[in-house]
Amino acid sequence: MRADRTVWLISLLAAAAPLSAQAPASVTGRVVDAASQAPVPDADVRLGDQHRVTANDGSFRFGSVTPGTRVLEVRRIGYGPDRETIEVLPGLEATVSVRLQPLPIQLDSLIVTAEDVGTIAIGNADLVRRGSDLASALDGWEGVTVRRSVGSGPAAPQVRGSAPDEVLVLLDGFSLNDPLTGRADLSRINSRDVQRVTLLPGAQGARLGSRAIAGVIVVESRTHFDPELFSQVSSFGSLEGRVAASLGSVAVSAGAQRYANNYPYDIPTGSGGGEGSRSNAGGYLATLTARHPGTVDLQLRGSFADRELPGIVTNPTPTARAQDGTVFLGARHDAAFSWSGSAQWLTSHVWDPAPPVPFQPYDTRTSGGEVTAGVGLRRAVRLVGWSGDAGIGLDGRYDRFFGDAVAPGADFLLGAIRVDGTWQRGSGSVWSLAPVLRLDQWTGRASPYASGRLDAGWRKNGTAVTLGVGNGVTPPALLDLFFREGVGVQLNPDLQPERVRWEVISGFTQSVGTSRTGATFSLRGYIGRVADMILWASNYRGIWSPDNFDVFRRGGEASLSLRPLAGLRLEGSAGLSRVTYDRPGGAQVAYRPLGTASASAIWSPGPWSADVRWHFVGLRYRDNSAVNALPTINLFDVGLQREVGAVALLRAAVSDLTDERAEFISGYPSPGRTFTLSLDVRP
Repeated sequence: MRADRTVWLISLLAAAAPLSAQAPASVTGRVVDAASQAPVPDADVRLGDQHRVTANDGSFRFGSVTPGTRVLEVRRIGYGPDRETIEVLPGLEATVSVRLQPLPIQLDSLIVTAEDVGTIAIGNADLVRRGSDLASALDGWEGVTVRRSVGSGPAAPQVRGSAPDEVLVLLDGFSLNDPLTGRADLSRINSRDVQRVTLLPGAQGARLGSRAIAGVIVVESRTHFDPELFSQVSSFGSLEGRVAASLGSVAVSAGAQRYANNYPYDIPTGSGGGEGSRSNAGGYLATLTARHPGTVDLQLRGSFADRELPGIVTNPTPTARAQDGTVFLGARHDAAFSWSGSAQWLTSHVWDPAPPVPFQPYDTRTSGGEVTAGVGLRRAVRLVGWSGDAGIGLDGRYDRFFGDAVAPGADFLLGAIRVDGTWQRGSGSVWSLAPVLRLDQWTGRASPYASGRLDAGWRKNGTAVTLGVGNGVTPPALLDLFFREGVGVQLNPDLQPERVRWEVISGFTQSVGTSRTGATFSLRGYIGRVADMILWASNYRGIWSPDNFDVFRRGGEASLSLRPLAGLRLEGSAGLSRVTYDRPGGAQVAYRPLGTASASAIWSPGPWSADVRWHFVGLRYRDNSAVNALPTINLFDVGLQREVGAVALLRAAVSDLTDERAEFISGYPSPGRTFTLSLDVRP
């Protein structure tokens, strides 16, 4: 009997040996900055067909890995790529540490240097918590204010008290700004499609040209989707759905959204007071994106919106409507010799068969397109102990629009040449310099405009100091140049481009602690003069037209991020933006908030996660007389979510908890308190 048991045990072990050899294993690790040892969040990590994104502490994990020799690939913008060969043993967990080397890179005319401790950035997980689209997610973040005309309308960002058309938004290296209005509609970008957003405040026109004289928002989309399904239901009839997947090397995402409608609003006291229902404020939005990253990065984007136009609360219209669509195709290649090209088509149809008195019925259609092209050459250059590179680039664009909203012959041609460089010196204590000089020439200008900028920085361990000096220029938005005159509106043939005559910006960042517990403090300031800022104004006859005004702007931002405990993160920021007419006693320019602030707390000890956020928009005026101030806005959002393994995320949230019903522009209220329930499935 004992012999039988011995034979049975030997047979069992013999059978288990090959099974163990085939047992799946796991791989865990952490990605850090090789220079500062700080964690690197939002890095792309690939192991065969599996893909992960590092967490805020730089960690990642792969489960169910087939044993054997495997190659781990890690990539992150601002760092050189890394490949690690690891031996995965059956049934065991392999641990790897990846140290990425900081690397200055070229991103479509934008130099981003790996100053990790000084970078203003936000990753995918935080964006998703803050809102389903990029407009909601970025509103109130680091002084960014998103301006909507109506609840379902386009949402354009403002930085440091700028106009919406003074902020350039780059989506994977291509401009998201509408060539006709100059504004970028962030409501068309789903937060779940975005890997990371980086903010570059200040006049960046010398590096990027048009629309970059107040700041740049760099959006990096995700390059890989596991099969993903997302659905969301919110108050007042709002619905949203999304599906995404990677088909081979092509990442595809499609979504649809129905906007809130028939929500309550406060009637102004001067119009009788009380509460009304905001009807004709809904609509639909459908989007499609496809991207093939690689040696040649191919991108396709399309969207179509059918929006209702409710009018202002004191003079609503029940029948106004707008339909607009856009298709974009772009290709780019980043190397020592780089090139890029894009083409897009836009169309708009706006009508109202029964507008309120004294307006007349209208039905207008406008269409047009834009083509861009650029080439660049970069070479490694050493300068007396400084290592880095220098480059030269040529950029051009052509726009052509026609229809009821623009005058005949509405075409525009712009060309630019740029020379720039970036150099660093030192290892533990690193100094950096990044000069740039640019010449822009466009339709109607007899001679080119010159702009330049010099950025300098120093960093050591968790400390970074930056200083920038420069100027910039941007042509008027095409709609300001080419709109079709009508009753009460008139062209301005003498309209000048907006110019930042000079600007000085500075910043300081200090990080302490470890990746799990620590703190980061940042302080930034700026001062400058803007010549010929374009604002719409009426003359003594009541005729409205765009005109130029000289403006003085100054202010700054402060932010603090604390990680007192593992799983707990506290953040806060505040900004001051004094934007006044450049004359004694100059008033604050209309609709520019004097101050903004935000604070948030995220507690995620395990599969459960809770978050709360406060967003403050300060004093602002509805006209240029510095009287009739609009009330300040205090918004509170709360959320609770639960991870179900690695395949699902269930989230419940309340936006505007105190039902503030905020009005950024007088007469265009938001839906107020909104309940949202969403489910994100990644099978």
